[in-house]
Amino acid sequence: MLIFHHLFLGLIAGIILAVLLSNKWAVLYGGIGAVLPDLLDKPLGQILLVDTLNYGRIYAHTLILAVILIIFGLAIWYQNRKRILLLCIGAGILIHQLGDAMWETPVTWFWPFLGPFPPSSEIYPPIPEGYLPYLYLASWILAVIAGAAVIAVLYRHLGQYLTEGTRGKRILTGTGMILAGTGTMLLVKYLIWNLFLTGPWTNYFGTMYLHELLSISEWVYGLASLILVLLILDYPVRFSETTKKHIIKICGAGVVIISLCIALLISLGIPVDAVYGEMIWRILAVSGLFCGGIVLLFLGNKLSSLPDEGVYPKR
Repeated sequence: MLIFHHLFLGLIAGIILAVLLSNKWAVLYGGIGAVLPDLLDKPLGQILLVDTLNYGRIYAHTLILAVILIIFGLAIWYQNRKRILLLCIGAGILIHQLGDAMWETPVTWFWPFLGPFPPSSEIYPPIPEGYLPYLYLASWILAVIAGAAVIAVLYRHLGQYLTEGTRGKRILTGTGMILAGTGTMLLVKYLIWNLFLTGPWTNYFGTMYLHELLSISEWVYGLASLILVLLILDYPVRFSETTKKHIIKICGAGVVIISLCIALLISLGIPVDAVYGEMIWRILAVSGLFCGGIVLLFLGNKLSSLPDEGVYPKR
């Protein structure tokens, strides 16, 4: 389940749509559409339909769904240029399918035209024990990021009490923010490690190949996605438009450079991103990084010139 891979590519597709449609919301809608197929199909195919299909790429991974959403989305957009949700969701789903190389399983991708979904006899292995120490560290990193995000949100809304309030209010506010951030961090760590990776949900989440989070590409995808979402929402941290342009340029250049380095190491036979398994997934991961970085470099700055109406809350 390459969630950050799909999210980043959906955001990149959203940037292209945002420039074409003159609407910043397209970036977020594209990202949402890009993660929907796995969020829908994996629980459906691997839990509810495990006895018949046992497969995590079914209805939301079919080309017909993406095409229908895009066609209806275009029709709605033609009537009202501000209604871009369905169009962007459809585009995000299509990008997800391309990222999953669905052309390799044409019966599923072109369902129902080539027949029903073939029953899967694939046995999904548990997360390899050798990866667990690294996943433990990764769970703490994600937990710290979540805790810091909560503190940043609280500071956005309660920061005035830390600077202008009485001493009692400052102490109470600061203590509350730290406790909320720490509590969130511990909760996220518990959910990821004690439930998803080593607890009662281990068998199910093992089918999602969560060890792929250890790949270099996934962390680059995740960091770049976080930066883009924060800049588009302008929340909880605010930046000037000039600063946003610089951040996007640096992000784009960094993603391109990293993708070229990974490609070079792979060509030299060095086992970079080997957790992906088959070579095609490493190639797709590197290609996605490179193309996404190019889009950021050439189109990222245009986001600042798009109208803010409907994207940011009124202040």
